Parts: sequence; C-alpha cells; structure tokens
Amino acid sequence: MMKKNLFFDVGSTLHYPISGNWFITPNFFNILGNIDLDIVLDAIEKNYHLLDEREINTEDEEYDMFCKFYYNILKSMNYSNLCQEYVQALAYDCVYNDNKIKFYDEVKEELEKLAKDYELYIISDAWPSTYRILKNYGLYNLFKKVYISSDLGYKKSDKTLFEIALQNINTSDENYFIDDRIDLIDISQEYGFIPILIDRENNKKTTSIKIQNLTELNEILKLYKKTYN
Repeated sequence: MMKKNLFFDVGSTLHYPISGNWFITPNFFNILGNIDLDIVLDAIEKNYHLLDEREINTEDEEYDMFCKFYYNILKSMNYSNLCQEYVQALAYDCVYNDNKIKFYDEVKEELEKLAKDYELYIISDAWPSTYRILKNYGLYNLFKKVYISSDLGYKKSDKTLFEIALQNINTSDENYFIDDRIDLIDISQEYGFIPILIDRENNKKTTSIKIQNLTELNEILKLYKKTYN
C-alpha cells in the first residue's frame, strides 16, 4: 500500500531565531555589552565557515565547535576583553538555551493534524541540540525519523542526505519535501520528492508549490488528495 510521507526542514520552516539571527543568542549583548550590530553581523559572516564541520554527534562536540566560532568572532571584532569566560558563555547560550528559538504559532497544531494521515520526517542542516529542542517542545515524537546533517556527515546540498533519508522508504511511496530554500527543494525533486517551498514572507518566486505556513500545507494536501485519489 502506498504511503504519503512529509519531510520537513526545521530552521525558518518550523522555527525561527528570537533575535533574528541564529548566532546572536538571547544573552549575547548581556554577555558582551553594547556593540554595534553591523560589526557583529560582519564578524559572523567572516567566520561562518567554521560551522561547516561534519560529524558533530553530541551536544558537547557542538559546544566545542561554537567555542571556537565565538572566539574567532570576538577576535574579528577586536573585542577588548577576549577571554575564555565570555567565549564559553556565548557558546553555552547558543547550544543549551532553548529560548533562542520560537516555533511558528501554527506548527504544533498542524503537525499533530498531519501526523494522523502522513508519516512525518525531518531532514535538516543542523546540530545535535535540535533533537533536544524538538523533545522539549513536545514535537519529537510526531516524527518517524529525524535526519540531522551533523550527525550523518552530509548537508542537504551534498545530496547524499536525501539518499540516506530515502533508504527505508518504499519506492512506491509519495514523498513531499518542505523547505524555505529554493535550491534545496530543487535538489529534492531530483530524488523524486514533490517539492514545496515554504515562504513565510511571501517574497520568493518558484514554479513549485508555495505555501506561507503549515495551515496552508494542510489545506493543499487535502485538495491534492481529493483531486488525485
């Protein structure tokens, strides 16, 4: 019997950073004081490549990676008090503070509805703390499997992550992939996924199905089911 599977990205699809930037943590300015935001953003951009490490399998390893990241950020900013205490405080706030993110208002309710009719999965370029956050927000058990890039050593852009996610999926199943990046939904199509762009600001153009939130996804899937079944 053919099943229908929904594969979700996480960041900017299910949740977003409270500060507007994934790496400006809730206590960033409490720790460092009053710093020009443009200087901070420039330092983050210059050092973003340090987060491209693979095989980060534990939160401790994630914390060590972010210690190196924030040390280099402070160095790039010529921060006057570049000390281990501040570096560790920033890394801890980034990895262990669940309040750095907020799930979009409709997410939990709509995922609970979708889980009644579909198998739900996650394919995300993320780190191990994602598992904890999903559990602490009561969402983890809605997903049959969660595929996190740092755990598996591949990012979605490597394409192999899609191959891994499909290994235990029946070839006759219908698979949807929901992401906020056009390049990634285009890659998913190469692997037989029905691509759906989630564009919460409604400012992107695509030839694929486009939604602004999971409520719209639920309605589109109901329509799709009625039309093609």
